[in-house]
Amino acid sequence: MSGSLRVEKLENVLREEISKIIDKDIDLPDDNLLTITRVEISPDVHYADVFVSILGKDPRGVLEVLRKSVYNIQQPLNKKIRRRPVPAIRFRLDEQELRRESIERSLSKIKKNNEI
Repeated sequence: MSGSLRVEKLENVLREEISKIIDKDIDLPDDNLLTITRVEISPDVHYADVFVSILGKDPRGVLEVLRKSVYNIQQPLNKKIRRRPVPAIRFRLDEQELRRESIERSLSKIKKNNEI
């Protein structure tokens, strides 16, 4: 298995496991929907940027909860993943997802205006 396939597989496993841990163990503010859109592992495999999309009243507040809970997410992840070292996770708001949503809203407005 090539290095890039290993990294891609590890990214997918991390995304799934982190999702499970957050769903089971982390109390997020009410009325928010969190989706892990992707995980990107650094070339040295020591860090994993976890990109999230958050819908709801307080996306920045949810991101802050995740960042404060990183230890409570990292520890069960370290036990679950057999590979060493397990990349240290860092949460990031997925700006690509925000841009995509903005474009979709703009297109929807244009379409609505043309129908009138």
